[in-house]
Amino acid sequence: MKRIVKKLLAMGLSIAMIFGFTQGVSAADTEIAATDWMAEVSDDTFLSSVTVPGTHDSGTAHIFPSFFLQCQSLGFYDQLNAGYRYLDIRLALDESEESGTKLKFIHAFGTCKKESSFLQLFSDTLYLEDALDDVYTFLDEHPTETIVFSVKAENKEDDLSVFEDTFFQILDQHPEKWYTQNAIPSMGDVRGKIVLVTRFDDVNGEGEERMGLPFHWSQQDNTEAVVDTQEVVMVNDTNQLWVQDRYKYNVETKWDAIVESLENCQAGDETFSLNFCSTAGNGYAGHPKKYARIINKNLLNYELSSQTSYGIIVVDFAKENLARHIFETNF
Repeated sequence: MKRIVKKLLAMGLSIAMIFGFTQGVSAADTEIAATDWMAEVSDDTFLSSVTVPGTHDSGTAHIFPSFFLQCQSLGFYDQLNAGYRYLDIRLALDESEESGTKLKFIHAFGTCKKESSFLQLFSDTLYLEDALDDVYTFLDEHPTETIVFSVKAENKEDDLSVFEDTFFQILDQHPEKWYTQNAIPSMGDVRGKIVLVTRFDDVNGEGEERMGLPFHWSQQDNTEAVVDTQEVVMVNDTNQLWVQDRYKYNVETKWDAIVESLENCQAGDETFSLNFCSTAGNGYAGHPKKYARIINKNLLNYELSSQTSYGIIVVDFAKENLARHIFETNF
């Protein structure tokens, strides 16, 4: 009899929650889904004014060798499902007689793979098309969202003309999915689309209508702390980029730089902000996962204000709880 009563009470509670009749339950109390959180942002909000969780070296979940180079444990689709909306894309040319010219994911001297295996060195290479399959699928499933897609030519030895031509051939397979103008869009402009950010020069003359938002900042590879941790550069005649990417600081100095950037963030309708929480340390052989454990814990414990726009906060070893801690400041 007690078991039957418990089942009836549970059923009644479930029905009450669905219709919002339970005392204390309202739409405002319902947890926002990480897959669709941008649906709660108004159409007239500029993307640069939204606080956005992002991932650093987004393609490195299965990189070889992993100890020095792995920066993520989730693949692209899982990152997006967890709430991340900025992807850091590092590509290099992969040219062969069999497959032609393609763009593969790399980080420094390591090649990113599709999956982990015992013989990781011989696993299938991760290509740009693999990532885009996940991104297109996610946006089809969640058309209220938008994804900032920051593309860097990672190998300085590559022919940039060939790199650029190959990239746009791939983009042009689904041009309707992309926002490629050099102007900060509103959310209403780009729902269901990928916002292109380019970190390579337009050597082929594609033009401002094709190259997206050019994010170019100098290497912030100093190991000693500097007074001004952020660099400000112009994106176009009216919009600017404000970025902290001190990737060779030790953990303590890096955390100070992150906090300084959070407290003085200039994100707004005309200014994009990038605050990188990633570091390789200032030693010879860094271990990003060890550093991320400390920094991510600090960030989770840091009280973010819903009255402030923090721009894009970029992390290593991304998890949903950290993305939620960041994107919920929008509401």
